[in-house]
Amino acid sequence: MALHLGAQLYTLREVCKNEADFAKTIKRVAEIGYKYVQVSGVGPMPPRYIRDVCDANGIKIILTHTSPADILKKTAEVIENHNILGCKAIGIGGCPYGHGYDQYMRFCSDYAKAFEEIRAAGMVFLYHNHRVEFQKYDGVWGLDLILNNTPADAVKLTFDTYWAVSGGVDAAQYIKTHADRIFCTHLKDMAVINDQPVMIEMLDGNINFDSIMAECEASGVEWHFVEQDVVRIDLFESIKRSYDNLMARYKFE
Repeated sequence: MALHLGAQLYTLREVCKNEADFAKTIKRVAEIGYKYVQVSGVGPMPPRYIRDVCDANGIKIILTHTSPADILKKTAEVIENHNILGCKAIGIGGCPYGHGYDQYMRFCSDYAKAFEEIRAAGMVFLYHNHRVEFQKYDGVWGLDLILNNTPADAVKLTFDTYWAVSGGVDAAQYIKTHADRIFCTHLKDMAVINDQPVMIEMLDGNINFDSIMAECEASGVEWHFVEQDVVRIDLFESIKRSYDNLMARYKFE
């Protein structure tokens, strides 16, 4: 399966706070070469405006991070907004109840109806991991508790490779084991500066992305999004450096 590379707009959240800035930002994202985005962390603006700006710049919206409360309580509205965006993947950034066995199980139970409604609409719900989901409960990672207690065709992962590695996990092996549950990855690299692990532009750090990307290609994980929560250089220089490095090394279409 072909690999596709996009930009996670959360990286650019400081320059996506209003409609005028959003339009400028999307134009620059397109000029770098990105054709796909995840909508996350942008300021309040109508879905139609977001879609129109992206369409005008040749960019397709693939997934979002959406308010967990809205997904739970306004599921039909969330689905309609994603229809406007032209996007079939509705995501959240972590467990809305906090982290622990009881919190994960409550999440799976409380959101079961929303998962079903999203699936019935021809869409998919996405859960994004951090490091904390790799704490074990009776030998089972928290992230696997979520996968084990949700329907496989309705709930999938936005698998953040950085946070998995930070949690001591072999990210390539996790992708191989759970390929049918991974919708996309988040890509950011890890370097060591002043004896501390820091986020850095893709392929400028220490994570073995050759094994990760090879496994994604072998397992059919199609979508990949550059996301850097903390950026140490100019925001656009950062996403361009990651784009250029990735495009030069791997076969993205």
